Amino acid sequence: MKAISNMGKRYTILLTKVILLILVLMAWSMLSCDKPGTPAVVEYSPKSGFEGTLITVKGMNFESITGIFFNDGVAADFNPSFGTDSVLLFRVPEEAPLGENDILIETDSKQTTIPFRVTLEPPQVKDFAPKSANEGEVISIIGENFFEPLEVLFFDSIPGKILYSQEDSLSVEVPPGVEKGRVKVKANGGFSFTAEVFFSTTEVLINDFDGNGLRSETEKWLFYGNLDESGTSAVHNTFPNPIMGNFLKIKGTDPGTVWVGGTESHSNDPQEFTVFPIQSNINNTFFEADVNNNGSDKTHVIIILAERGGSPNDFSTTIQLEKDGWQNIRIPLNRFMDIDGATVDPQIIRTVKFHLYNELNSSSKLEANIDNIKFIQIN
Repeated sequence: MKAISNMGKRYTILLTKVILLILVLMAWSMLSCDKPGTPAVVEYSPKSGFEGTLITVKGMNFESITGIFFNDGVAADFNPSFGTDSVLLFRVPEEAPLGENDILIETDSKQTTIPFRVTLEPPQVKDFAPKSANEGEVISIIGENFFEPLEVLFFDSIPGKILYSQEDSLSVEVPPGVEKGRVKVKANGGFSFTAEVFFSTTEVLINDFDGNGLRSETEKWLFYGNLDESGTSAVHNTFPNPIMGNFLKIKGTDPGTVWVGGTESHSNDPQEFTVFPIQSNINNTFFEADVNNNGSDKTHVIIILAERGGSPNDFSTTIQLEKDGWQNIRIPLNRFMDIDGATVDPQIIRTVKFHLYNELNSSSKLEANIDNIKFIQIN
């Protein structure tokens, strides 16, 4: 009986040890299951962004994230309730250092990192001028966030030379090979397009009254009617103040015929000059000039174009100089029509004429000051 009793005790002790071992193993297993694995990133986007940019990270073992940090220990504003075990959502913090960062994602005991580039806000183009220009001329772009690295592209591919740059403005030289399209500004890792289309142009200068242009010998221009000026007295540089250098002045009083008088570029030398070298068609060609009424806001000017070897009729359009100061006018050539409604042929224009016209029957002297006369061709 004593042997049986001893065996029972030994069995009880053994059973107790087994139960304790099982309990220890169960506790260890439970602790092991509760301990999170290393956070693993499968994909994330975007790979770069500015302050406030939302970053989405997909992967696994995100259930016990304790913190997300950019370089220099800058913590991201992270709310676990917006994430899951497989998705993290957080934003670029205000104090995150610019440039390349290693974003640290960590749990109580494990961590992983992902590369991310913190940038400034993307550029924003608000306006630009002029809307058309020749190769080598300069356009100005107004906007925000024009920071390095900085590039200006015409039609998304042709780089323009940046002559001047500030956070809110750029001056860019029009490169060769540009025709028609929007201008793209790349800065801070982002980009922005102009809302309007830019046109590259080629100008045909008629006369700037400073000795330049195909018909620059103003003393040879024809003057007729009741004008105060002649070929030797029509070029002025005061009253009004010039844009730069000299300008053409024509003024006079209506003698009672409504038509006051006019002037025109000389074209009586066909051996030396035949037509203006315009290559573009009528829908891509403009007449341009700077005009100033010098206080005579009732002045109307008839602008006339004449052909060589084409129609014997004049092709005209009329403008009123009603605004004060110098004004730039740009008129499509398809608005120049003859008495029959026909339009001018740009490639055989030989003469430009300006006639003062008293459309409002004013008794005052009418006056037109004119400068920088040219044709503009859209390339």
